[in-house]
Amino acid sequence: MTRHRLPIALAAAGLLASAVAMPAVAKVPSAPTAGELTYMDYHEGVHAAVECRGAKFSAADYQILESRINERAGEAIHTGRQLQLIEAAKTKINAAMSHAGCAAPEVQAALVRFDALRGYQTK
Repeated sequence: MTRHRLPIALAAAGLLASAVAMPAVAKVPSAPTAGELTYMDYHEGVHAAVECRGAKFSAADYQILESRINERAGEAIHTGRQLQLIEAAKTKINAAMSHAGCAAPEVQAALVRFDALRGYQTK
């Protein structure tokens, strides 16, 4: 290689190595905090209500629900992390429903949390 091509080749190799290494680091999930677990628990309830009760929410309803969930979580959660937690909540409820439907204990517990979030009194 000529003198000019060697530094360019080394720089390109360095960029390629860092581009390959970065996604590996970014994929390591952190353990959820207590607030994140609370956030996920309430979203399990919301998803269970949609799936088992046919609940439909307007944009205003979702804003109210999200505000109450954030308040109960007690900590600020980054939007990207919120999306991860919501997807995890849906996955958990769907897995429980695949075995026992809406009668699954996990689904029933999620519905109780949803009712508490909405302010309903359980009988």
